[in-house]
Amino acid sequence: MKKLSLLLILTLLLSMTLGVTQAEDASKLEPYEIVWYTLGSEREDHQLVLDEINKYLTERFNATLKMHVNTNADHLTKLQLLASAREKFDICFVSGQYASYVALGSLAPLKELLEKEGKALLDTYPQNLWDSVTINGEIYAIPTHKYSCSHYYFIINMDVAKKAGVDTAWITADISKMERWEAFVDYVLKLKEKGEDLNGYVTSLGSQPFTALYPCEAITGNSADPGVVILGDDTYKGFERNEVFNQFATDEFEAYVRDAYKLAQAGALPLDPDTSAALNKHDPVIAIQDSMAKRLPGYEKSYGADFEPYFISYAFQTTDKIYGSMNAISETSGDPERAMMFLNALVEDKDFANLVFYGIEGKNWNRNADGQIEMTDPKTYAMTTWALPGFLTAEPDISLPIDMVDRYNAFAEELVPADNLGFALDEEPILTELAAIRQVVAEYLEPLTRGLANPDTELVKFREGLKNAGVDNAIAEMQKQLDAWREVQGFK
Repeated sequence: MKKLSLLLILTLLLSMTLGVTQAEDASKLEPYEIVWYTLGSEREDHQLVLDEINKYLTERFNATLKMHVNTNADHLTKLQLLASAREKFDICFVSGQYASYVALGSLAPLKELLEKEGKALLDTYPQNLWDSVTINGEIYAIPTHKYSCSHYYFIINMDVAKKAGVDTAWITADISKMERWEAFVDYVLKLKEKGEDLNGYVTSLGSQPFTALYPCEAITGNSADPGVVILGDDTYKGFERNEVFNQFATDEFEAYVRDAYKLAQAGALPLDPDTSAALNKHDPVIAIQDSMAKRLPGYEKSYGADFEPYFISYAFQTTDKIYGSMNAISETSGDPERAMMFLNALVEDKDFANLVFYGIEGKNWNRNADGQIEMTDPKTYAMTTWALPGFLTAEPDISLPIDMVDRYNAFAEELVPADNLGFALDEEPILTELAAIRQVVAEYLEPLTRGLANPDTELVKFREGLKNAGVDNAIAEMQKQLDAWREVQGFK
């Protein structure tokens, strides 16, 4: 009896510590409508799904949800209007403009809220994600836990290679990264010679594969801006860690644009600047950003082909990649605690995450024989799932492997983080230089990296244009701010 009494006391004490998120405590809270601006599109079952979401939220913590869904472009415009008008709302998707909204005072500080109502978020997310979104010691957004990173690869159609009789052993051969790149360039040329250019080209290039080939951390957060530091051990040569330099003035950049020009001159790249190789065009070599090639099995099933990934380099994580998908609580929120409860529930409760991500089971989706979620009709419900908390809590759909969480956990061990996660450049001292630099970049970068400009003449103009625009002053200011930030952080 004494043991039973002690157990009852402990149980009561535990229930008291769980806070207002318990269903039994929901009646103690005043009703509250959570207003959420996120990505997606309003389909025919939107309200039906929202009704089910609200049943859950009412029972859990006496709240309902008003969900505004928009395309990314429309959302960015709407968010600017909301912030400037200081309109009252609770949660919003936020990405690359994060630091700017923090500076404007538009986002609520979250450290105390996370400790109070975001325990599942704190327990689930790795520390490097929180470090990346910390500004002046405070957290203002919750990053999406999906190992946002650069993991770029080319999808090699093995059926095409076999038909053409072109060797693909180079993909997995025990050779260096640059030897593999040279073998890739040779492979593309051979496919062109064999007539495997269905649409008049074999593959497409650009600035993204270049950044993947030579991992770096962009100081402005945009790899198209000159001013980077090396990331990892197999990248640009001749630079110290955390030494800021102009990546477009390097031998590596020149070698890349010469390869691109050679491929374009051979007819292996599109000569139309608006054209890229794509899976739905059945092109034989497709460039894609997709960490761990997690979507490749789904692509094989969808297109009925045997694909093999050629990873350009190792996967690396930078602040701008993490900034690409986050959710924040507005400074104007009428109940930040309730907003945090909602975000926490998306990570804590698999069934609730499935409901928000995919809709109603049996109506909007079912599980296939492999256990993946398959939508019954995409016209009925659609959310942009990569923009949502709970990406690793909701069950994988048919585009993702069933063992996705295990893959992510293993992937975390090999992911290379940048040295300066969380650094945000103050562009104010070099706004004039950056404006001029970006005009030069807009004129030359993509034509050069796509093989559409002759490097013998255009690379020289590009570099001279950057010089005249003040790139050296910009680099010096970036170095000054980075050094100061690292000193404050206590980094050597």
